[in-house]
Amino acid sequence: MKQDKTPAQGRTYGGLSLEQRKQQRRQQFLVAGLEVFGTQGFRAATVRGLCREAKLTDRYFYEAYGTMEKLLMAVYEDCMTNIRNKILQEVVEAAPGADFNKLIHAALNCYFTEMQDARVARVCMLELVGISAEVDALYNGYILGFSELVMSLAQRVYPDWVLSSDEMEVLGISTIGAMRQAATNWLLSDYRVDRQILVNSTAKIFVGLMTLIESEQN
Repeated sequence: MKQDKTPAQGRTYGGLSLEQRKQQRRQQFLVAGLEVFGTQGFRAATVRGLCREAKLTDRYFYEAYGTMEKLLMAVYEDCMTNIRNKILQEVVEAAPGADFNKLIHAALNCYFTEMQDARVARVCMLELVGISAEVDALYNGYILGFSELVMSLAQRVYPDWVLSSDEMEVLGISTIGAMRQAATNWLLSDYRVDRQILVNSTAKIFVGLMTLIESEQN
């Protein structure tokens, strides 16, 4: 029996089109990248080691990502997108009738739960530093996105705030910086502190800041 073939998708093998097989291989390299970068580190990683972990040949690696840096960026984006989506889900579930304190506790608990995977924490906290201007831009973009998420949560609870966009940006980045540094120290200390202590302590920074801003607005 002849295998199906379309101009857009090419031949099918095992029920998968050419494009589906490419996506499957990209996913295999994402999983392998998280394991290798998250345990050995980006600078110690090799294409051969990644391909061995992914159980694919180097030809497929170069077809899928081209360079180790591109794969690192893809792994980082995948981790950060997953974290953001889970935080949003937690916040949406906690949102009805919740004050900012409850919302921030839900968000922080979700964040630090994800950071308990040392591979994710290492990729997100340590491995992107000093690689290239393109990687720096990617990292800064996600930090800005997370800071905007925090401040948008605050504005939902305090809709009458009058703050400039510059003030909002600085406040958001500052709070994300505190959260990120807490996670980095947690990783480097081999998770010495109980997660709930980390959540409660970090929440005080967020809630205290929001309370101060609210008092200044009145």
